[in-house]
Amino acid sequence: MLEKILLLFIFFLPFQFALHPAEGIDLALARVFVLVLFFLWVMRSLFNKRLILPRPLILFFFTAFPLWASFSFLWAENMLWALRKIAFLLSFFPLFLVFFAALQKPLFRKKIFQGLVITASAAALLALVQFFSQFIFGVSRVFAFWVSDVLPFFLGPALGEAVANYPSLLVNISGVTVMRASLFFPDPHMFAFFLGMSFPLALAFALEKDSQKRAAWMACAGLIFVADLLTFSRGGYVGLIFGLMAFLIPLAWQSFWWRRHRIATGVLIFIVLASILASPIGARLFSSFSQDDNSNVERLRLWQEASVFISERPWLGTGLGNYPLLVKPSALYREPIYAHNLFLDIALETGLIGLFLFVSFFFLGISAAWKKWREGRDIFSLALFSALILFSAHAFFETPLFSVHVLPIFLLLMAASVV
Repeated sequence: MLEKILLLFIFFLPFQFALHPAEGIDLALARVFVLVLFFLWVMRSLFNKRLILPRPLILFFFTAFPLWASFSFLWAENMLWALRKIAFLLSFFPLFLVFFAALQKPLFRKKIFQGLVITASAAALLALVQFFSQFIFGVSRVFAFWVSDVLPFFLGPALGEAVANYPSLLVNISGVTVMRASLFFPDPHMFAFFLGMSFPLALAFALEKDSQKRAAWMACAGLIFVADLLTFSRGGYVGLIFGLMAFLIPLAWQSFWWRRHRIATGVLIFIVLASILASPIGARLFSSFSQDDNSNVERLRLWQEASVFISERPWLGTGLGNYPLLVKPSALYREPIYAHNLFLDIALETGLIGLFLFVSFFFLGISAAWKKWREGRDIFSLALFSALILFSAHAFFETPLFSVHVLPIFLLLMAASVV
C-alpha cells in the first residue's frame, strides 16, 4: 500500500491542484498526500515492530535543520509568517523518512525512478504544447488564459493571483517577448528544477547496460532536456551544465566504450552545443554574463544586500519567512522578496547555524551518492550525484526549498543517495 501510494504521489506531483480552505490560503494537495504517507509509514513501522532510520549522523542533521528553523519563530518579527513557513517544512520533511524506508527494496528504487522520469516526460510534453501554442494563438491570449483560467485551479486563487501580479512567465529575448515553458508551476525556475533533477535519471535508464527500452528512455531524456531549455531559466542552464559535467565526465573516465568513440562523441556534442548556442536559448545563456543586463545587476545588488544583513544578524537570522520585512516593512506575505540564492536565504532567515545544518545534511547526501558510484559503478548513484550537483548549482540563483513540486524530489534524491 505504502509503495503504491508513493508511486501515485510521484506521478501526481507536477499535475496536482490546490484546495482553498480559507481566504488567502491555498493548500496544495501534495501536503495532504504527505500526511497520508507519513501515517501509513508510522502504522507499518508499528505493525512490523521495526523502525527503519538512517545512520545517526544523517538523522541528526536531517532533524536538526527543520527543528532549528522551527525555533526561529521565537525571534521573528511576524510570528504568523514564520509559523506558516515552519508548517510547510514540517509537513514535507517526514517524506525523507518515508522514502528512506521504502527505498530499502532495490526493485522499488528502480520503479520510483522510472515513475519520476515518466511523469517528468509527460510534464515536459504538455509544457511543449503550452510553449508552442503561443505561436498559433498569440502570446497575450495564451498568457491571459494561463494566469486567469489555468493557474488558479492548479495553484489556488491566492498564489495564482500573486503569479499574475508578478509574472515571470514572460521573457524578452533579442527584443522579442515570449512565454516560457512552465506548465502548472508558479514560475519557470521551479519547473526547471523539477525537469533538471529528473534528467540525469532519464540518462541513466538510457545508458544502463542491457537496457531493453533504450530508445524510449532516450526519447524521455530528449523531451525533458528540450522543455528544460524552453523555461529560459538561466539558473537552470547553469544547473544543467554542472549536472551534465558531473554525470558525463566520471562516466567517460571509466568507460572503455566512450574512450573508443571519443571522436564521434565529441563531434555529436559539438553539433548539439552549436545548435543550442546559435538559437535564442544561446542568446539567453550569454546574457547571464552581460554587465548590461538589468536582472544581473539587480541580482548582484541583492546578494550584496543579503551579505550585509547576514553580517548584522549572523547567528539567528531574521526568523523563517521574515526577510522580506527587513527589506520592506510594508511587504505582503506573497511578495517575491528574497535573495535569489538558497544558501543566502537560509543564512538570512535561520542564521549561519541553520545554514551549517542544511549544508551538512546536503553534503552527506552528495558524498554518499559519489561513494556508491566509486565503489560499485552504479549508474543510478552517478545520476543521483549529478542531480544533487545540478540542484546546488541552480540553487545559487533561486530558492526552491518552499516549492511543493521541488522539495519532495529533493528529499527523494537525498533518501535514495544515503540508503
